[in-house]
Amino acid sequence: MGKIEDAIARMVGHRVYLDTNVFVYFLDRNPDYFSVVAPVIEAIDSGLIIGYTGDAVIAETLVRPYQTGNPALVERFKAFFSTEDFLSIQPHDAEAFDLAAQLRAERGLKFIDALHYATAILAGCKFFLTNDGAIQSSDVLEVISVKILAE
Repeated sequence: MGKIEDAIARMVGHRVYLDTNVFVYFLDRNPDYFSVVAPVIEAIDSGLIIGYTGDAVIAETLVRPYQTGNPALVERFKAFFSTEDFLSIQPHDAEAFDLAAQLRAERGLKFIDALHYATAILAGCKFFLTNDGAIQSSDVLEVISVKILAE
């Protein structure tokens, strides 16, 4: 099996938090990473992987469609995220913000990365899929790099 298949096999049946870049690569059909993230999105859609993300990820993903002034694209992205029985979209509550502050202080993460990481932990995720090299695994959350899967 290849890297992507091996990673998906490890994630089957587990909660996996997806970072913004995963959705951007998928929705934009990024030529470098679409072939890596599409099988993960498909595994979530089919129920093999339990997909999680946060409200902030959706907001970050919508920036480019808003920048381009393309209301149809904005609606397409929103429809993607509101697909029934697809993703568990987590709010960022006071507990998540407090844990994010701790993670920022202890690990030196950018605040938005710390917020995603905290939200993933509080949601009980085992894996965190990202292409952000500053986000590293811990004893409670394994980070899987899109870039490494693409190599």
